[in-house]
Amino acid sequence: MELRKSRRYRPVAPVSFSWESADGVLLEGRGEIRDISDRGVFVAGEVAPPLGAHIDVDVHLPSLKAGGGAAELHGEGTVVRIHREAEGIKGFAAAVSFQAEASNVPTVVMRREVN
Repeated sequence: MELRKSRRYRPVAPVSFSWESADGVLLEGRGEIRDISDRGVFVAGEVAPPLGAHIDVDVHLPSLKAGGGAAELHGEGTVVRIHREAEGIKGFAAAVSFQAEASNVPTVVMRREVN
């Protein structure tokens, strides 16, 4: 039984994120979207903020049409899960509220739906 409250999508898109360390230093990371919804995101990558960290997230969505405008999503939220593998951190999930940046060309935000 599916317990998720919103649909998840899998765009092919880079993401950058930042958070403040316990000693007040601004830290940054980059990764790729594994999935995204209107309630959050899973970022695949080698770097992850600590569990519970407040993060700023920027998603760079390419246009789906040749010559079309790209879209930028900005969000803020909290890291809710860190995914680890034997070799190290492989990503994290965050509850994030996104806002689309203004664009002069309408853009389809999500590329394909995850089943």
